[in-house]
Amino acid sequence: MRPAAQVAIPVIVPRAVVVWVLVRLLVAALPLAAGGPFGSISPPPAGVVVLTGVVGLVDVRVRGERILWANLGVAATGLWAMYAAAAIPAELLLALVLR
Repeated sequence: MRPAAQVAIPVIVPRAVVVWVLVRLLVAALPLAAGGPFGSISPPPAGVVVLTGVVGLVDVRVRGERILWANLGVAATGLWAMYAAAAIPAELLLALVLR
């Protein structure tokens, strides 16, 4: 039997990258609602990582997969950690490219 992480990581990581991109676009588009320029807010990377994990958990619940992951032995904290962990290298790469 394969460990839960070995089952979950190939499924969650590609989704997590998409969620990270959408979170980053949402944060960049927030100033547009107030009439400011696109991307004028520079959020802290740790905040984006945490928000990506939270949005990832919401994504799992909206898809109705929470019981499936629980049956496979993946806890909600594990799902949050996988979504957040996928955002860390993306944030590091973005910090290297933009600075």
